Amino acid sequence: MFFNYNPEYADNIAVHDVAVNQSVTYAQLNELVNARMRDLGEQRKLIFVEANNNIQSIVDYLACLRGLHVVYLLEKMDDVKTKQLIDLYRPNLLLKADGDIIEFNREAFELHSDLALLLSTSGSTGTPKFVKLSQQNIQANAASIAEYLKLTAADKALSHLKLHYSYGLSVLNSHLAVGASVILTQHNVISAEFWDDVNSYHATSFAGVPYTFESLLQKNFEITKYPSLRYITQAGGKLEAKLVTEFSNLCKAAEVEFFVMYGQTEAAPRISYLPPELIETHPGCIGRAIPGGTLSLLDENGQTITEKDKPGELVYQGPNVMMGYAEKPADLALDETPDRLLTGDIACFTDHDLFYIVGRTKRFVKLYGLRINLDEIQSYIKLTYSQSAVTGTDQKVIIALEMANNEQISAQLISDVASRYGLPESVFTVRFYSELPLMASGKYDFKQILADDEIKEKPPVWQSLIGKITDILELNQSDWESILQLYRDILNKKDIQPADSFNSLHADSLSFVSLTIELENCLGEEMPKDWQDKTIAELDKLYEQVRLTA
Repeated sequence: MFFNYNPEYADNIAVHDVAVNQSVTYAQLNELVNARMRDLGEQRKLIFVEANNNIQSIVDYLACLRGLHVVYLLEKMDDVKTKQLIDLYRPNLLLKADGDIIEFNREAFELHSDLALLLSTSGSTGTPKFVKLSQQNIQANAASIAEYLKLTAADKALSHLKLHYSYGLSVLNSHLAVGASVILTQHNVISAEFWDDVNSYHATSFAGVPYTFESLLQKNFEITKYPSLRYITQAGGKLEAKLVTEFSNLCKAAEVEFFVMYGQTEAAPRISYLPPELIETHPGCIGRAIPGGTLSLLDENGQTITEKDKPGELVYQGPNVMMGYAEKPADLALDETPDRLLTGDIACFTDHDLFYIVGRTKRFVKLYGLRINLDEIQSYIKLTYSQSAVTGTDQKVIIALEMANNEQISAQLISDVASRYGLPESVFTVRFYSELPLMASGKYDFKQILADDEIKEKPPVWQSLIGKITDILELNQSDWESILQLYRDILNKKDIQPADSFNSLHADSLSFVSLTIELENCLGEEMPKDWQDKTIAELDKLYEQVRLTA
């Protein structure tokens, strides 16, 4: 197991903390872990660990695993949501990042004998739903990652990703498995200090999420300034094929390998990788299954898909698949390992046993009765605006851009996207950010973007009060000023003329639905069956008659 001591690596540097300029060898780390195990006691416990990027947090994590305790890694102990989790699960011990031990609950837990690690399902803390992982799960994944990355004791990973995030934790596990070094830094990849660390400590690799590489490419990253780099990994979400190609070309010129990877916390967390030599021909793929695992696709009837380029739900099987979920303390005694992991991603397979994702079952909204793939829209927008994110509801689609507010760009983008996907322009909203909201994992915070939009859309208090007064006095009027105004607003075109008809305007089918509903409200029983052939002027005459007789 990677968390046990291997005397072969005794004098190798295991961990270096840049913030305090402290290094520990594997022999020293072993002594620290053994001492911490004595502090934790022999009785098996549920332990919550505040996992910062420091040596103490790593010692605590390894001591829990080696001592056969069950450990939950979290970001901040004093966070409100963490306190709610503590109240719900009532762990025996709380280990703070500074080394303090808080005895919280002396009662013994019923813990499954294989259970070792709890991680949040979303990459951020706070949800009561945990992924349950065994020692076998995390050991198998660490070994697989070390195999396809060709890790050796000479490797030095500069790690900025948080340890409570499964991607960051896998960097640590896989390097410890081969006697390599992990250099902990508090600096972000976008900062100059991070790159000073790369050169100062002769780092051979770093890991990033899509936002990392979108930002580096925008800043004209010069990889040749960092000759110690051997490889770079990307995971934590989909990096668009165009950007994969661009970054891969940068790496190739500097003889650095670029690995695109895919995973989920439920798989401890790595599921697939794209070999660097196949990026040029398959930049949009998530790659092939990691060593020891298998990938397949299921159709809507649960049957295995054997045809190339036919979409189905991506399914993974391997020794790293979780023991199930925990939503309450009683679940910690159960082993609910699924036969196979249903990823929730829609994918296809192609040559070289490679898979590519075309959407996600949870990233769809329904607009005008149509199922809209938010990932597809986001991929299209990223061709022009790499630092962008798309989310939405069954009423709207929100496009978030990391750039200064620009109404011209907003109008053009909405027009372009609405035309491409056959949706009314009124469905789309563009929001500008100086920095896109991110979760602790570095993934886009879609919930925050939605929340920001709701705040901006919320009318001021005075407007709400006036609205209530007009409702009470029955002063509200839902009528349109004219059918011409209705057409211009629904179709979002100001140059529409009275002589135009719906058919002459060549509007889309979704606009047809919107106009039908509004015209029925306006014209009632006078609504012509062939209204789409009528000129707007003819419909306006009908509208005047309806209002005169109302």
